[in-house]
Amino acid sequence: MQINKIKVFLILLFISINFSSFANNKVGEITGKKIPRFVSIKNSEANLRIGPNRDYPIKLKYIRENIPLMVIDEFEFYGDQWRKVLDHDDNEGWMHRSLLSNNRYGIVKDKTFIEVFLAPNKRLIGKIGYGNIIKINKCEDSWCKIKIDNYTGWIKNTDFWGVFDNENFD
Repeated sequence: MQINKIKVFLILLFISINFSSFANNKVGEITGKKIPRFVSIKNSEANLRIGPNRDYPIKLKYIRENIPLMVIDEFEFYGDQWRKVLDHDDNEGWMHRSLLSNNRYGIVKDKTFIEVFLAPNKRLIGKIGYGNIIKINKCEDSWCKIKIDNYTGWIKNTDFWGVFDNENFD
C-alpha cells in the first residue's frame, strides 16, 4: 500500500512539473512569440489603455521612448492588434502594437547606482543611476552588454528591469 502511494505521488509530481514548464512556455496566439517577453515603446508618446481598443480610457501616458515593457497577453479584433503589457512600476494595461518595438531596453529600477564593467567581472568603468534607460545589446551568463549615450559596458542582469533571469540573447 505504501509503494502505491509513492507511485501516485511521483506520477502527480511528474505531471505537475511538466504542466508548469508548459505554462512557462506560452506563445501568443497572434504572433507566435513567447509570452511573457520584453519589448519597448517605439515613440516618445504612447498611451496605456484600460482595454484593447482606442475607445477605452487612457490609464497612463508615456512621454519617453524606449521604456521597456513586458508583454503578458495579445489580442486581435478585425486585424487591430493589441498587447497587454506591464511596466517596471507594475502598471498594467493595453497598447496598440504600432507603438511597440522589439528593440531591447532596460531601466535602472533600484534607487542606488549600478556598476558598469569593461567586461563581465573585469574592471569597473562607471555607474548608472536610478531611472536611466539602457540599450541592451546582448545577454549571456547573467551579464548584459549595454549602451547608454555613447558609452558601452557590461552589467549584471539582476541590476535592472528588462530581462528575465538567466536570459541569453545576441
